[in-house]
Amino acid sequence: MEKVVSISGLYKAYKDNILFENMDFEVNAGEVCGIVGRNGSGKSVLLKMICGLVAPDEGTVTVCGKELADGKFPQDIGVILDCAGFLPQQTGYENLSIIAKVRNKIGRAEIENVMRRMGLDPVLKVKVGKYSLGMKQRLALAQAVMESPSLLILDEPMNAIDADTVIEMRRQLKELNEKDGVTIILTSHNHEDIENLCTCVYEIEAHKLRAV
Repeated sequence: MEKVVSISGLYKAYKDNILFENMDFEVNAGEVCGIVGRNGSGKSVLLKMICGLVAPDEGTVTVCGKELADGKFPQDIGVILDCAGFLPQQTGYENLSIIAKVRNKIGRAEIENVMRRMGLDPVLKVKVGKYSLGMKQRLALAQAVMESPSLLILDEPMNAIDADTVIEMRRQLKELNEKDGVTIILTSHNHEDIENLCTCVYEIEAHKLRAV
């Protein structure tokens, strides 16, 4: 089975706070992998290492067949980490258009299609600064998937959004996984997110990942 993420011998610490020690972890293609653990256990740091934003102190991180090194980022991934940094004075479409120009892989049609898929109107003139939390999270997911990545990295994607948006986001993620074959790694404090979405779950315990 194809390994989308493979981590070997990982060690990461901040001063005296050891997060991971000799940790191994693998995610197979097509899985929806949930990462759980107490606050401060290293969930967000782990996702940032998979994205190439944080370097391990020791060990290797391989994503989509390529080992990450300093300054190298995986190419075929979509990401929601922390609060998405959209430009508040621009519309949703304008924000996605600016981001899309970095790689020039997609154009207007693809951006408009993904916005509609996420329940957003691409011609809406409302600035993102006026968006509700639910609309911002839908826009964040649109940004993450608009270039058709094979891997999605999602850190608390349902955090602080209304119940209707949570239901719609879960539906979209299930569709991305089951119909489009996207592999997903996510963290969540919500038991229902983990139960409804994930095909495998790991808990951070004693500086390692334990299958739940």
